[in-house]
Amino acid sequence: MRFDDPRRPVAFLFRREIRRSRWASLRSAHPTEYVRLSRMDAMRLAMAIAALGLSCCGAAVADDGAAEKLFRERVATVFERRCVQCHGAEESHGGLRLDSAATALGESDSGKAIEPGDPDASLLVDYISGDEPEMPKKGRPLSAEEVAAIREWIAGGAKWPANLKLEDKRFEGDRWWSLAPLAKPAVPNHDSPWVRTPVDAFVLDALKKNGLAPSAEADRRTLVRRLTFDLHGLPPSYEEVEAFVADQDPRAYEKLVDRLLDSPRYGERWGRHWLDAVHYGDTHGYDKDKVRPNAWPYRDYVIRSFNAGKPYTRFVEEQLAGDVLYPETSDGVVATGFIAAGPWDYVGHVELREGTTDKEITRSLDRDDMLMNAMSTFTSLTVHCARCHNHKFDPIPQKDYYRLQAVFAGVERANRPYDADPSLAARRRKLDLERRQLEARQRDLVAQADAQATPELRAIDARIQAARSKASQAAMELPAADNRTLGFHSQIEPKADATKWVQVDLGAPRPIEQVVLFPAHEAYAGYPGPGFGFPPRFRLEASDDVEFGKDVVAIADRTAADVPNPGDAPQVFVLDKPANARYVRLTATKLWERTNDFALAVSELAVLSGGENVAAGKPVTALDSIEGGRSWGQAHLVDGFFAKSSLELAATSAGKSPSNGYHSAIEPAPERVKWVQVDLGESAALDELVLVPARPVDFPDTPGFGFPLRFRVEFSDDPRFERATVAFDHTASDMENPGDAPLRVSQSVLGKASGRYVRVTATKLWKRTGDYAFALAELQAWKDGRNLAAGAAVDAKDSIEQGLWAKRYLVDGFSSRAALDGAKGFFDRLIASSAARRELAELENERRRLAAAAIPAAVRTEMDSVAARLDAVRKEIAALPPQQLVYATAAQFAPEGSFTPPPGGKPREIRLLHRGNVGAPGEVVAPGTVQCVTTLKSDFAIENAGDEGARRAALARWIVDRENPLTWRSIVNRVWQYHFGMGLVATPNDFGRMGAEPTHPELLDWLAVEFRDGDQSFKSLHRLIVTSAVYRQVSTEDETKAKIDAGNRFLWRMNRRRLESEAIRDATLAAAGKLDLAMGGPGFREFGFKDDHSPHYKYQEHDPDDPKSQRRSVYRFIVRSVPDPFMDTLDCADASLIVAKRNETVTALQALALMNNKFMLRMAEHLAERAEKAGDALPARVNAAFRLALAREANDEERAVLTEYAQIHGLANACRVILNLNEFVFVD
Repeated sequence: MRFDDPRRPVAFLFRREIRRSRWASLRSAHPTEYVRLSRMDAMRLAMAIAALGLSCCGAAVADDGAAEKLFRERVATVFERRCVQCHGAEESHGGLRLDSAATALGESDSGKAIEPGDPDASLLVDYISGDEPEMPKKGRPLSAEEVAAIREWIAGGAKWPANLKLEDKRFEGDRWWSLAPLAKPAVPNHDSPWVRTPVDAFVLDALKKNGLAPSAEADRRTLVRRLTFDLHGLPPSYEEVEAFVADQDPRAYEKLVDRLLDSPRYGERWGRHWLDAVHYGDTHGYDKDKVRPNAWPYRDYVIRSFNAGKPYTRFVEEQLAGDVLYPETSDGVVATGFIAAGPWDYVGHVELREGTTDKEITRSLDRDDMLMNAMSTFTSLTVHCARCHNHKFDPIPQKDYYRLQAVFAGVERANRPYDADPSLAARRRKLDLERRQLEARQRDLVAQADAQATPELRAIDARIQAARSKASQAAMELPAADNRTLGFHSQIEPKADATKWVQVDLGAPRPIEQVVLFPAHEAYAGYPGPGFGFPPRFRLEASDDVEFGKDVVAIADRTAADVPNPGDAPQVFVLDKPANARYVRLTATKLWERTNDFALAVSELAVLSGGENVAAGKPVTALDSIEGGRSWGQAHLVDGFFAKSSLELAATSAGKSPSNGYHSAIEPAPERVKWVQVDLGESAALDELVLVPARPVDFPDTPGFGFPLRFRVEFSDDPRFERATVAFDHTASDMENPGDAPLRVSQSVLGKASGRYVRVTATKLWKRTGDYAFALAELQAWKDGRNLAAGAAVDAKDSIEQGLWAKRYLVDGFSSRAALDGAKGFFDRLIASSAARRELAELENERRRLAAAAIPAAVRTEMDSVAARLDAVRKEIAALPPQQLVYATAAQFAPEGSFTPPPGGKPREIRLLHRGNVGAPGEVVAPGTVQCVTTLKSDFAIENAGDEGARRAALARWIVDRENPLTWRSIVNRVWQYHFGMGLVATPNDFGRMGAEPTHPELLDWLAVEFRDGDQSFKSLHRLIVTSAVYRQVSTEDETKAKIDAGNRFLWRMNRRRLESEAIRDATLAAAGKLDLAMGGPGFREFGFKDDHSPHYKYQEHDPDDPKSQRRSVYRFIVRSVPDPFMDTLDCADASLIVAKRNETVTALQALALMNNKFMLRMAEHLAERAEKAGDALPARVNAAFRLALAREANDEERAVLTEYAQIHGLANACRVILNLNEFVFVD
């Protein structure tokens, strides 16, 4: 029977079915769907063998030498590269080994795979044949040539050279097409008028080899619409279409291309493609999915770069290491948003404790995202597949993966400051450079002075060092509060030397120990805010005389010379001995200058007596004042709010807390009972019970976290509370969340309730996101000035007991933010901080006096000069407008962002992890890259191993090296894909063996070299592609050609494509006349938003008529975990994933969304409103709607049908139909 006998497949399949029982184990190792070999399969294989000049399946090779040569040169290569990895010495799936003659030709666990002399009886041939062969299990199927070679070898007796042992040679990667060095192929010579560019010559060459011919050129209306959507993502207007159609200039098409590329709309369109590839989003993703308010500058950078025609080398370098390679530019910082573009596990990075396994896993996965983003985007390699073992298909050992992880071992994500205005950035850089130079000169001068130092100077230097350490330890950072008031503000005066005063009546003489002035904070007429209104000269006094005419005690006198503005720092004045007085007065003898006038303003005045602020809430009088409602007023001088904080918050928030408090187990519904109780150690009737709400440090936007809506407080001497007294009951109705304010239950409410145990029982839980819980930061039980609950035993119905939450933390003396030592503790710390600063200042003054006698006059003079200029420069820097922020790479362990730098400020040590397990670290690896690119070194020569930026810079330079074949092939393929809907390589992020091979390898290489060696401008590459004849073809189907190339792999026509979700939305807005072309800035939100423990994104609350949301879709605020349902239905990119190529599905939901989504409904109404301006006649209005939506006139049939429809259902519904036409959502 001949191989191509049509009867053969039936008999063959029958015989195969009988054999299957023998091969059960092999099949179980490679489970798959079995595909029968059809008649067409057999014919295709026969033609492939005939084309290769091979003998039919029964023919034998002439001699053993020729058979062995065939095996060595053609069969062994296939076995080593595609088979031995699963069927070799290390792994032998199904009991089959193909690494030696004995194992391959002998009996295995499942029978014989190879029957020498009979390929038809060989199960190996069975499994590698057909359109969808069962093996190789992964990667592309074997080519027809490879299958034919194996058949020929078996037919010739399956001769295996003696002692030849095959090895896994997947890692000899330079032989793979994508890793081969780049060389520019010669352009095929075709004497055809169809060829417009070298691109056409390569395509025509492939068409001819496959028995195909190109299609005709599309008409002008099709071309202008195709080009405009392709380059702008927007429809052309009716006027633009008509103008192009009527343009008789032979260069009309080229002029259109240039106009489109020169428009800022181009960068918005192609920037969106890039954002797909780098998985950009405006939230963190994962379960908490917190907002990233400063991600958008990176998006704007991408758009700006495309519009500017930035060279690709610069574009790549900026995104990986712009802050290192181009530190003088703002783009150098903003571009590193690329590294931080992907998802980020907020819980893992912020909530988990240092040193835990989960923390290390989180960091490892974060580095995995960074390297995957870089290598997939720029080189189209799936390096991340080597995280747990050597890459199964590509020549990437596991060690190479961890060498790349080491590149990012010092990288964190943070909000980084930058100046968007180049002139401002230049000014800041100039001042910063001068500051550094002055500081360096100051250090030199100090060294010179030290050389002249006397024993007295050395002694005082030691004291200064100790004082600085003390001041640093005592330094306070006051918590921010959303203040309701600003403080006291006098009336305005035209000159500075007017006198103003304000005083507090303490109600009775009190022993005054300290007075604290809190400066106001108010941004005004360009003034940044800190120290607003603080007087340059003033005095503080106390007296029992309300008029301050007698018995006046001076607390502080600063009237002789101007004092520096303190900014937001509280000013503490300590009396040598307490002064017994009723009134405290602040008198300004020189007022603060606003713009062209003068005033006195102070935010808060505190008077301390016995550690208590006795001025709080007391009467205030003044010479005059501005009474501005809730902002300024006399009473606001003692209301507890100052600058951007408050006394209550400061008293409970100074420093950091090691704990959050108690947290119950999570419940799916609010009506669950939870309780927590404290053993006070003795039965007691309390003076006060305090419940401090939680506000976790890792969730600063959730005051009142976990506070129950309904609850009761009980006392009992029985720990089981079988007999209990209810002291406080709020179970009948919901309580308003207290926020940060502690709930104080006084003795008058507690009454006579007493007991050894106090229990808080929640009967309605607090809502987190989709679940419920009960949480408290602290419980205090006060009796005779003592907190009986401090450190007591705590019990609860349940508790999560992890991270910063535990039962014992309910009584540890800390809120979720700080030590709970009250106002006295706050003022004690404040006074200690002030005293430390004062001691340091006094010592520095004494040193200057001693130095004046010991240091040469010239050195002293220069020291004073440098110090004065340095002070001036620092003030200039402080006066510059505040910088913007971008969510990007936190380089060199800068303090921005929520992360913990590694010890010593060096990149973390990276070890090769056995099976990717952080608990099984192996050898330490140095930063480097993949070895499979044999044209370049994979080791990085980095002088300073602690310089994390140098690592990124080295990777950037390796990627853009002209000898890196992956980079240049990858980017031109990516651009080609967006123009044609399919790349020359169909897998744009995988140029390995699991990916596709190029359909036009010579064209790919020609484009890669042309792009690399040219100006590397995307615009030049676009121009080359879209002016080609292949791009201008019609998209019409041709049955004859489709039989040869159904998938249009060889580009015998243009591909018809549906618009992306953004283009559909933008085109709809354009048709409705609502598209806002404003560029840049924060993304618009198409959802209602509630910031919570896990934020809520509510798309159903969005109004499509909100003008802020009618900008281009590239400026949408992109939520990872909750995508816009409308856009998601239309296959919008998932921002949680790297999207190299969007899905293009066809579902009923898409039709329903386009017809019924409220956005489409409202835009159809607006389109109808525009069409109505065409006149009163309904046919004219229908025609106008066609012009606006489709940029053409309606034909007679369309006009008649839709006019009739509009008469019945209204013009707006007719417009809905137009917006749902295939012509509207597809491009030919």
